[in-house]
Amino acid sequence: MTEMKKVDCRGLPCPQPVLDTKAALEQSSAPLVVIVDNEASCSNVSRFAQSQGARVTVERHGGDYHLTIEPGQHAPAAELPPITCSVAPGRNTVIYVSSAFMGRGDDELGAVLMAGFLDTLSHFNDLLSHAIFVNGGVRLAVEGSPVLEQIRQIEQLGAEVLVCGTCLNHFGIKDKLVVGCVSNMYSIIETLSRATRIIQP
Repeated sequence: MTEMKKVDCRGLPCPQPVLDTKAALEQSSAPLVVIVDNEASCSNVSRFAQSQGARVTVERHGGDYHLTIEPGQHAPAAELPPITCSVAPGRNTVIYVSSAFMGRGDDELGAVLMAGFLDTLSHFNDLLSHAIFVNGGVRLAVEGSPVLEQIRQIEQLGAEVLVCGTCLNHFGIKDKLVVGCVSNMYSIIETLSRATRIIQP
């Protein structure tokens, strides 16, 4: 019997285990085992896989969780479940981006200003908990965006990047998402309701 492929996500920050699982499921329809080292990642990966129509079995091995994922066992859900990540204390500012441009009047200038805004956010990384992208703002997180590195930097510094799934579907670019995780309105509202400060460029 062929050994199942293993995806070792131990030590990876949220939402990377979900992204790695998504990539593995897209590469093959064969069953696989995803290994994570915390309950939040176990829950997130399990809910994501189930939303894609897979059957998930979880086994505990010491401090690790081994999730056996069998694709194609059920009908996939219409929308991805919310991903919950723990946020370091003191991070309570949410960036809410609803356009690919900053301000109104000239889109070329607006694109330059948005790039500068996202680049400058790295200096406030100890305050940011989330960056939310909705409507035209989701275009900034997909293939061809000129600010992918800036958004990746925000994510690498500890902020969670949420990208509206409904918006991605509307523009037909869900399969082109490069950075951040697909989210839904429930998670977006929940995140905004917990924030003490919301900045909209």
